[in-house]
Amino acid sequence: MLSARKAFLGVDGGGTKTRAVVVSETGEKIADIVTEGSNVNHFGWERAQTVLGDLFEQIRASLPANTWISSLFFGLAGVDRPEERRKMSEWISTQWPGAAVGVENDTLPALVSGSGETEGIVLIGGTGSIAFGINDRGEQCRVGGWGYLIGDEGSGYDIGRDAYSAVLRSFDGRGPQTLLTGKILAYYQLQDPTALIPLVYSNDFSREQIAAVTWFVFEAAREGDEVSLTLLSRAADELAELVRTMLTRMSFVKARVPVVLTGGLFHAGSPLIGMVEGRLSGRADVVRSEKPPAVGAVILAHKQAGAAPGDHWEQTLSEIK
Repeated sequence: MLSARKAFLGVDGGGTKTRAVVVSETGEKIADIVTEGSNVNHFGWERAQTVLGDLFEQIRASLPANTWISSLFFGLAGVDRPEERRKMSEWISTQWPGAAVGVENDTLPALVSGSGETEGIVLIGGTGSIAFGINDRGEQCRVGGWGYLIGDEGSGYDIGRDAYSAVLRSFDGRGPQTLLTGKILAYYQLQDPTALIPLVYSNDFSREQIAAVTWFVFEAAREGDEVSLTLLSRAADELAELVRTMLTRMSFVKARVPVVLTGGLFHAGSPLIGMVEGRLSGRADVVRSEKPPAVGAVILAHKQAGAAPGDHWEQTLSEIK
């Protein structure tokens, strides 16, 4: 009879998607599943638990015979307060009896996936923006991430909104001409900037769609567009300020603190990487995460169980993109 084999589950849950990765104790990738978003602030507890419950069924179906999940770690957007993390952890424990369960905000797995450490700062620049830090004593701190209405400075949404504004200011004659006008109008197949109004203000035009035009800002900036360069410089100021504020609020042992950049704004080749790094050169060692946050969650599940890495463990993790 075959002996039971342990496996570890890491989950990264955000507003757009939720990704789960399962790796065995010997380093075999068992599952890599992407499903809908599970941010409780966006969708509510009932919807988030439905998404996760369906995900759990897919994971169970993927497990080979005699394999069981011994440890699970979840990095979930929207569970920022201790009572929210406790509520989610208690519910997950009912779904996986006997397994060790850890739940944190989605920023901690992002930090671990980028630096391999649990001490440092992660700066997430996507549709939203937030900085999260943890020091050698386990003290945690967050800066920003207050949502698109009252925060998320320097985020994709912030840049995208300002890009639309720049196009309309240029059309009015209140702002300089910009390459963004032609790029955005061509993308939506519109004749003039006024046609953007019914599009942007329609009920089904999402925050993610506003953030998506940051790609045109990057493109126009590479072509020397002064308006786009100004937008990115302003975003870099805001993003760096999140980290600088964190460094004043938290005490770190290391003289140079690891800062992991993750999220769509920091894609390979993004000019924001160098801009943010330049603004933080005094105290931080800035790196761009090469691994998805779900890998960081698997690493945390593994550490949570006190397990020793098995054969092929590091190689398997490095191959997950």
